[in-house]
Amino acid sequence: MDGELNDTFCQTDNRALTIYSEKSLDSAERRTISRTVKDFYGPTDLAVQVSSSGVYKGDSETDIIYKSKRLYKTVVGVTWCDDAVTSRKCDQHHILINSDHSEMGKLNKWHVCHETGHAVGLTHGTEANPRKLLRDPALGCMSYDPTYRLGANNRDNINSTY
Repeated sequence: MDGELNDTFCQTDNRALTIYSEKSLDSAERRTISRTVKDFYGPTDLAVQVSSSGVYKGDSETDIIYKSKRLYKTVVGVTWCDDAVTSRKCDQHHILINSDHSEMGKLNKWHVCHETGHAVGLTHGTEANPRKLLRDPALGCMSYDPTYRLGANNRDNINSTY
């Protein structure tokens, strides 16, 4: 799924990026999410706002809802569009963070940056244009290697989109 909608990539529908972390995540995970989105995506053209509650329906839906659920142990998270506006724009994304830390470890900034990247239209290297290797350093946190930065290429792509 990872941000895809019918084999196309779906990104948030505008530059105002509101996020909410559900209580299924522990307080440390919620802090990691808030800090990471502010630190990594705040310096882009996205206007990041952390909300104390989520809006799930209507005209002013929260853009990204983070929640915790047990997933397969080698999966960090899954991102999907819950409310498509067009084939490429999404009013609300949901990001499931794996509650099973046995294989991947505790939630960290790389995990949050990567899954949030899908919600703003960033992809893995093999899906990029031009194609890149999955571990290409130009992918920043979208790389399959632990990378604790958004990366200049991703920042430029976000700024040219929003």
